[in-house]
Amino acid sequence: MNDVSLRRAGPADARQLAGIHIESWRETYAGMMPAAVLAGLDLDEWAGRWRENLSGVDAAAILALDAQGPAGFGLCRRQRSEKLAPLGFTGEITSLYLLRRIQRRGVGRRLLGAMAAHLLEEGHDSASVWVFRDAAHARGFYEAQGAEPTGVSGVWEIYGMVLPDMAYGFRDLRRLAPVT
Repeated sequence: MNDVSLRRAGPADARQLAGIHIESWRETYAGMMPAAVLAGLDLDEWAGRWRENLSGVDAAAILALDAQGPAGFGLCRRQRSEKLAPLGFTGEITSLYLLRRIQRRGVGRRLLGAMAAHLLEEGHDSASVWVFRDAAHARGFYEAQGAEPTGVSGVWEIYGMVLPDMAYGFRDLRRLAPVT
C-alpha cells in the first residue's frame, strides 16, 4: 500500500485520468458492456470531459500513482442529484476507479478517505455515490466502507446502453476521512 501515492489532480492531468478511466472501464465492465463499446472508447473525447470536470471549482480529483505511473483516481464534488440532495446528501463521490494492478491493496479505501476529507473541508458531512446495480464488486466495496443503499435508483444512458444504477450514501464522512 505504501508503494502507491496519492495527489490532487489538475487540468494538466486530464489525459492521464482519461487513460486510466478508459482502461479501468475495459477491465471492470467486460461482460457488462458490449466489447465494441469498450474498444471504441476515445481517449481525446474522454480527456476533454476530464478537462471540463477539472476546470470547475466544485470538483476535486485525487490521482493514485504507483511505480508504473498513474493507476487510479477518485472524483468528488458537491451534490448534483435532485433526488439525493433532499435526503441530506450534500456531497457526491462521482467516481472511483483503479486499474487491476493496484486493486485489493487498500488504495480504494485511501482514495475514498481523501475524497471524504476534501468534502469535509468544503463543508459537506455526507455524500452519495451511484453504482451500477449489476456491479456486485463495486456494491460490496462501498458497503464494506459503511455506505448504505438510499432507496434511490435510476438508469444511466451512455453509448446506446441503458444501465440500471442505484445510489448509496455515507451519512457521516468523518468515519471515512483519515485522522490527521
